[in-house]
Amino acid sequence: MRRWPILILLFTLAAASPVAAERPASGPIVHEPIPADPREDLELSALLGGDLPPAIKTQHGLVPAPDPNREISNSERSYESTPRGDVPDSTFRPDRDTRRPDVLPYDDPFSPSTAPFKRLSAFDTIDASYTLKVSDSRLVPLAVSGLPSPGADDEHFFGDMVVEVAPKSKVRIPSVGPGARVLRARAGIGAQDVGFRLFHDGADNWFIEGDRAARVRFVVELAIARAAFGGDFGNPSWSELPITAALPTPVRLAAKEVAQKIGVSRKMSPHDNVTKLVEYFRGFTDSDEPPPVARDIYLDLALSKKGVCRHRSFAFMVTALSLGIPTRMIVNEAHAWVEVHNGRLWQRIDLGGAGRMLDEPLASNVPYDPPQDPFAWPQGSTRGQDLGDRARRAQQNDAGAPSNGPDATSTADAASPNSIDDARTSRDPEPGDERPTSTITMTLESFEAKRGTPLRMRGQVSANGEFCDHLAIQIYLRRHDSRGRVEEIPIGELATDEHGAYDGALVIPTRVQLGDYDLGARTLGNARCGSGQLW
Repeated sequence: MRRWPILILLFTLAAASPVAAERPASGPIVHEPIPADPREDLELSALLGGDLPPAIKTQHGLVPAPDPNREISNSERSYESTPRGDVPDSTFRPDRDTRRPDVLPYDDPFSPSTAPFKRLSAFDTIDASYTLKVSDSRLVPLAVSGLPSPGADDEHFFGDMVVEVAPKSKVRIPSVGPGARVLRARAGIGAQDVGFRLFHDGADNWFIEGDRAARVRFVVELAIARAAFGGDFGNPSWSELPITAALPTPVRLAAKEVAQKIGVSRKMSPHDNVTKLVEYFRGFTDSDEPPPVARDIYLDLALSKKGVCRHRSFAFMVTALSLGIPTRMIVNEAHAWVEVHNGRLWQRIDLGGAGRMLDEPLASNVPYDPPQDPFAWPQGSTRGQDLGDRARRAQQNDAGAPSNGPDATSTADAASPNSIDDARTSRDPEPGDERPTSTITMTLESFEAKRGTPLRMRGQVSANGEFCDHLAIQIYLRRHDSRGRVEEIPIGELATDEHGAYDGALVIPTRVQLGDYDLGARTLGNARCGSGQLW
């Protein structure tokens, strides 16, 4: 029987029932509200609470400031003090759970959005038990500078977060990246200001303390060197790097063994060492089977090359510090990565190993575009950037939260009248990609969908007759516009379970025009299954 490479599913988007609007009162209109115009406010040098500008200029145009007076809702997540209050928690202990997580919590306070790279907890030293700590935990005041550095190649961001502040209680809050500076800031409840002070420690963790106990909205304008997010690492000499503290003897001896396996040493330049370290630790793979307990947790992880983002970052940091390369490990609730000093500043390096999904859409539709990554990525990598991009697309298109459910028995039925069977990729694999092409099947409950309402679908992904488990699948609408150009509208993401099956409901964006559309799906694949597309 002939197998068609592409099958088209055609369905109609019908308008949902309109909500009855109130009839305007009779008589002349005395006045009408004029919406705020950030561009005009910026030209007029208007300021908001805390002297915040009404907007900042970014790669994607003007980004309006968050409203400092916006009421705090009960649903907003709060940054709160630790149980001891006066001594924030500043340690990290590695674990052996090397499974890739499915859905991760995340709160994104910055615009443009940097998700999932919110800088929440940083560590820069290690003790004999492999516990990561902050070498200098003293908290010193963090200045609110008012003006960016003259001539600096800075990026600007707004931050908007809810914090439970109190006197003599230091609450950990996120920053946008290493070396970020606070230009303007305001804490308050509605229009009422609440006094505060900012602090940071030796690893540049940020903390806030309030003049009184209150749940406040904290809004800031930040500036940071663009080079902190990537780009050329440079070629510093060993003498140009900050001096690192000596590691405990057992840690140093273990790291020497790993360094010999990777082929790094002080005989090479810092740049060449970092390049080889990135290549090695990006080559880790997640695994349902943790590495066996053979030596210690660092050696077992580093030599087995098993682990997700936090395992890679932990082992990278130990190895790099043993060579005298200043390195920090950064973690938040959803991702982990490292920062390495390049002789001029701390630079973020993502080692991959990210999870599949964030648990909710992001707070900003505008993504931040970092500099180009100077280091190569192995095939099938799970980058932090991909995790953030999937969440942004979900919000931009008013998508509902994806859900996984069925086992292998509830996947698409080829006999169903609404089924797409044996759909294959419409594009050839990338040169050098030896992974088998993924085949996507899909079944819909209905060919008719309404804007603003969920459309349910289920199906399965396989390659060479084997299930493709734990894949992210992008679902989108496709049609030709009036000029004959192809228009694609992403509507959200779903993920396959251990049997390669997916099952979920995605909301059709309200901005979609009425008409007939093709429903498509695509995946980038994973380490075993190649990319695939259905439309």
